[in-house]
Amino acid sequence: MTTRICQLLIVAAILYQSSLADIPNCVFEDTVALTDSTKFANGSYLYEGLVVPAHLTGEYDYIELFEGERKPVERHVRGCVCKIKQCVKFCCHPRADMYQTSADATPQCEEVLNEELKYSPLLNVTLRNSSRVVMHLLDEFVVQQGIPCEGGYMLMPHVYEDDQWELFENGTLLRVGDAKYYSRRDYCLQAYNTSEGFVLNPMNCPVVYKEPTTLMLNTIIMLISAPFLYVTILIYWLIPELWNLHTKCLICYLLSLAIGTTLIVVVNMQRSDLENFACAIIGFVTYFFLTAVFFWLNVICFDLWQNFRITQGAVLNLTQRKRFLYYSLYAWGMPALMTIITASLQSSNLPPGLKSGIGDTHCWLKIDDWSAMIYFYGPCLLLIIFNIGIFFLTANKIYEIRKELQHFSRGDCSQRHLRSQQNNKNLLKSFSVWLFFRMFIVMGIGWLLEIISYMVGNNSKYALLFAFTDVYNASQGLIIFILLVVKKKVLLLIKKRFTKMDNTLQLSTRRFTKSSTSAMELSNAESRWKLRN
Repeated sequence: MTTRICQLLIVAAILYQSSLADIPNCVFEDTVALTDSTKFANGSYLYEGLVVPAHLTGEYDYIELFEGERKPVERHVRGCVCKIKQCVKFCCHPRADMYQTSADATPQCEEVLNEELKYSPLLNVTLRNSSRVVMHLLDEFVVQQGIPCEGGYMLMPHVYEDDQWELFENGTLLRVGDAKYYSRRDYCLQAYNTSEGFVLNPMNCPVVYKEPTTLMLNTIIMLISAPFLYVTILIYWLIPELWNLHTKCLICYLLSLAIGTTLIVVVNMQRSDLENFACAIIGFVTYFFLTAVFFWLNVICFDLWQNFRITQGAVLNLTQRKRFLYYSLYAWGMPALMTIITASLQSSNLPPGLKSGIGDTHCWLKIDDWSAMIYFYGPCLLLIIFNIGIFFLTANKIYEIRKELQHFSRGDCSQRHLRSQQNNKNLLKSFSVWLFFRMFIVMGIGWLLEIISYMVGNNSKYALLFAFTDVYNASQGLIIFILLVVKKKVLLLIKKRFTKMDNTLQLSTRRFTKSSTSAMELSNAESRWKLRN
């Protein structure tokens, strides 16, 4: 019996809690507090002349602020009135003033209402068919009240061109300067005193940069990984046996990646705010080198494909020195041109949403909108797609050469064909061919996933996967070192180089010792000759 009573009480409690749950199919921004409204016997409420039926009411123990932040409050009844009539949001009561006790204080609403409105409630409103009409906000809308955040600021279109705004019939606000839309939850209207009298302007909330949870981890990995890039560059620079056109392009690629990675580490580890000028310099230098990474990878892919394309006895008209010069003009010149254009547009009168943000809001590209796609990820994605095309063309060419080599091994050919096939065989065995494939897979795929991560965003269900991708890209220096240095051929060349240096040092030491001994013997002989005389 006692068990049955307990079960009934539990069921009753569950039913009671469910009755106090949020209103089904009604987002919080469509609700208003019904605390001071008249309640009827059937459970409905009267709010500003509107009857809110019982099924559109519910009890809440929170309110939603800017970007969906939930603030706990006392449990109260709310009604989904915006399902009945279109709504618009004011910061305070339409006849109340808003004030701040200090410049940094949270805005507050006056409790004493003005007898008359200080502003005109008539505004141009954009309808669903895109036409604009003048509407009386207090008569044709349900007025919601609430300040969405602390530290909000008023848009002042009479002062700043970028602060122009537009109100839609459903209560959505468009900030024209950066083409950003705000729901009623994320803004509020309030009368603002101008030289022409009080006018209604929206209050916006500052967007607070939220540091990704994996940022510091990636920064530490890059800090550990970057020195391996410099070591790899040094090794390939000091070993003459590795010097060729591919190595020169590879060193330029690694140098761009090393400097870009180092500057990203500097930006991420800088805890205090940098001056705008210093921030801009670091940002644009980083932009130049990281853009150059993709162009040099493009050069490496193109050059190898070019070598395979001309294997059938063709001879290059350009020397390696001239080819490297042209490659350098392309792979350094294009990033320089893009950097100049990006810096110029950042200083122009473009809307903020079309600017890179370097040196203004960020020391690097802002990735909370699509501007980074325009200036960095978009061009890099095109280069990666181009490299993928070259990858398949080169792979197809290798397949054809292998078939020719198999055919050659079973038959007899002319002397000219013999030399051609031997060249193909040597090319297939060369270090550069397999370097190309490893570089493409390790670097190209990693950067492609980085771009996809930016396009998908951090709030997706694939966030964990792309967090792993970020860690992978952060450790590229270590991966490249293992890929290019920790190999039998390269290790033997390093040993040979240091053995040669050691032998040269020993030979120089013996010559110096012998020379010093001879000088001492000559000096002693001269001393004895002087004593005799």
